[in-house]
Amino acid sequence: MSLKRFFLPFILLVAVALFGFGRAQQKPAPAVSEIRSPLVIVGAVSDRGAGLTHKDVAKLNDADFKRTGDVPTFGFSSDRHWIKLRVVNPEDRKTGRILEVNNPILNICNLYEIRGRDAYRLYTAGDDGRFSDRPIAHLNYQFPLEMAPNSTREFLLLVSSAGEQLQVPPGLWSATEITIRDEKDRLLRGTYFGIILFVLLFNLFLYVIIRERSSLYYVAYIFALLMLQLSLGGFAYRWFWPDSPYLANVANPFFASVSIFALIRFSQQFLQLNEFFPKLNKWYSLAAYITLANSGLSLIYTPEIFKISVLVINSTALVLNVMIIPTAVLVLRKNFKPARFFLLAFVVLVISVFFFILNNFGILRSDFYAAYGLQIGSAVEVILLSFAIVDKFKRFREEAFARLTMINNMKARANEVLEKKVTERTEEITAQKRVVEVQKEEILSSIRYAQRIQNSLLPAEREIKRLFADNFVFFKPRDIVSGDFYWVGETGEDNAWKTGRTLRLFAAVDCTGHGVPGALMSVLGHNGLDRCLNHPEVESPAAALRFINREIVRTLQQEKHAGGVRDGMDMVLCAYNPQTRVLQFSGAKNNLYILRDGAFIVLKGDRISVGTDIDFAKVDFTDQEIVLREDDLIYTFTDGFPDQFGGESNKKLKSKTLLGMIAELADYTMDEQKVLMARIFDQWRGENEQIDDVCLMGIRVR
Repeated sequence: MSLKRFFLPFILLVAVALFGFGRAQQKPAPAVSEIRSPLVIVGAVSDRGAGLTHKDVAKLNDADFKRTGDVPTFGFSSDRHWIKLRVVNPEDRKTGRILEVNNPILNICNLYEIRGRDAYRLYTAGDDGRFSDRPIAHLNYQFPLEMAPNSTREFLLLVSSAGEQLQVPPGLWSATEITIRDEKDRLLRGTYFGIILFVLLFNLFLYVIIRERSSLYYVAYIFALLMLQLSLGGFAYRWFWPDSPYLANVANPFFASVSIFALIRFSQQFLQLNEFFPKLNKWYSLAAYITLANSGLSLIYTPEIFKISVLVINSTALVLNVMIIPTAVLVLRKNFKPARFFLLAFVVLVISVFFFILNNFGILRSDFYAAYGLQIGSAVEVILLSFAIVDKFKRFREEAFARLTMINNMKARANEVLEKKVTERTEEITAQKRVVEVQKEEILSSIRYAQRIQNSLLPAEREIKRLFADNFVFFKPRDIVSGDFYWVGETGEDNAWKTGRTLRLFAAVDCTGHGVPGALMSVLGHNGLDRCLNHPEVESPAAALRFINREIVRTLQQEKHAGGVRDGMDMVLCAYNPQTRVLQFSGAKNNLYILRDGAFIVLKGDRISVGTDIDFAKVDFTDQEIVLREDDLIYTFTDGFPDQFGGESNKKLKSKTLLGMIAELADYTMDEQKVLMARIFDQWRGENEQIDDVCLMGIRVR
């Protein structure tokens, strides 16, 4: 069964049901002969700023009151109005009746009794006071009356709506009649609010699924409409804000403005006016901005502004009713099929709103259509619009499926062409891949050979043990070959750097770059260190750095005219006299750390690198000396370890943290420290890539 065939009978059933409930609710009060307590509306007098009091009005004759009919209606009026009522009890017994005003949104609804030429206030009610101040806790204004046998009483009803439509339908009921009527009313309104709430939740669910902006506007419209109907019916004042006259008065124009704004925006989005009719879309946008501004204006509660906001929203609603149906027809002519349900929904709504607006302007007297037409129309409208949204979603889904099918067919044809080309290219790539793999293997073989060469340059473990018996070196290249390296050496007997004794030297060096470029630099650095051991110009670590710097600059500047090279190295170079335990130190940007009694002694390197064109008249490498003690721990390292990213925050380890870890391991042997430092590095790095070469040296003084 198609959506249309299913839905139209359903709408007719809903309309008939609501109409039936409404007719039952609209059933008039029993005739005078049945209840024998007739209510006579003598007429009404408008204050019009004259400041009439109840005592002034009580002195007027019946002829001074203007006839109003069964339902006094004053349109959009901010004046106060006095309505004279006469109640007769023809029975021979005392009776109790309830005088009711069936309009829950009056600002003032006070009841006075006329006695002779004077009047006395009996009850005070209205939205300007709290709900608890009403004589009877009911949505409508109800005043209990006790009638003596065969008696007649006259009353004055003071009413005001502060600018909203003012209609005062009075009635005289027994408590039983009100109970029966309210049961029918609750059934009708419960059905209505149930439909609105269901549609609200349904469309909210749709928005979560399809994420279309028009659905969000529609959800906002339904919510504002629900709140407006709760406010118009007096439910909101009774259950939501019974102690706030301010909210009771501003709720109607505010929620009316928000609902119209959301409805306009929904219509623009749903009907795609920006695509079909851009100029018309601008007029709708203007109307939306007016209602949005009016929603803010309605929150400023003064008599003048309140009346303006009420007139603006009612006028805007009337204009929208005139415009929306022709607009939907125009869009439908563009073959936009979802506009069918949209058009049908607004035909129903416009009819109901038409009677409601006529009622607001006082043109139409209050009857079933004025009282319940808006509820019936809005209930049918929101359901129809929900089906319109579903229909639009279905249309988009079908179009998307058709486009997907077309795209798949195009892909299939394209794939046939591509498969042939891929087969041809695969054969070419396979051949190229074999060449690349051969070349890659040749490169890796060369790099591995370079690794063997570099490893042969590094001092053997037994050589380090010979010079520094208790030591460790944690060395971890980032790539196969390394730009970092470590070095040890010993001055010859014929050149003890003028100390008269043989010196034992060690260095930790960080060359610019890593991998093959760094490894090439490391060869230059290693050769320079070897040469400075017995060179006559070298008498200290600082002199050694100056010598190595000069050699590297001279070597690299041989290619100056071909582009030049500015690579260098940071390093620590130390010369240790085992007899005197005097340690000489010189550093190029790197520091030496001596751990003694749980605290570090830091010998800071100079802030220049080896391998740069240095003006030694301005800056130079310097020597520092320290007398070591037994069990002093000497550490130096390149920047690969402290610069490694890792840990819970994925940040750099930093030198301070590394020194703290080293201090915690001071009681372990040097071999154990090497194993633990390797474990610490791997745990810190985690899944991160190693960013640089790592070289860490540790020596215990014996």
